[in-house]
Amino acid sequence: MGLKSYKNNADMDLKRLLTKKREFIIEKWINSIQESYPSETVAFFRHQRNRFANPLGASISEAVGPLFDELLNGNNPQNMSSFLDRIIRIRAVQEFSPSMAVAVVFLLKKVIRDEMKKDIDQGGLFEDLLEFESRIDYCVLLAFDVYMKCREKIWAIKLDEFKKRPFFVEGEAKCLSYMLRQEQVQGKKGTKDCCNSCGLGEVR
Repeated sequence: MGLKSYKNNADMDLKRLLTKKREFIIEKWINSIQESYPSETVAFFRHQRNRFANPLGASISEAVGPLFDELLNGNNPQNMSSFLDRIIRIRAVQEFSPSMAVAVVFLLKKVIRDEMKKDIDQGGLFEDLLEFESRIDYCVLLAFDVYMKCREKIWAIKLDEFKKRPFFVEGEAKCLSYMLRQEQVQGKKGTKDCCNSCGLGEVR
């Protein structure tokens, strides 16, 4: 699935405008993504530029530029998904809701509208901007797919870890959602009653 390529002179004007201001747009987009994190993390992003000391910031910075180029020039779903993975995978394992995890893609719309409004108005490029924003919308859908695949992998890892624990090995397996909650409540003894939230009942 893909969206139509630029094909008329007005589109090419918009493309040249976005290309001309590429570095500025990318910097603003990266800053907007960083600001979606807690304030102490934002401060760390801003002051720690070493990619080994700050792998999270490096991963975001290294993926945003190529992703913008793909939106501008190629719009290839596989390429975009690859770049998105480096941004979304991190948020999938952190305390972000699905909507907040993928909202970082929408931030590009705000950056372009806020920083380039005058150029777009003067050039009569609003309709062409909407066409470019449709690419961003499509990119958000891909980001959600990436997020869900990451979450599925996380739960597969958790399930594998549970299966290796003593209560599985000894044949005393219980509902996983029940066991997760029991681990979060320290000092309380478990029971053999299933929470029933998984719909399976007690596993014997």
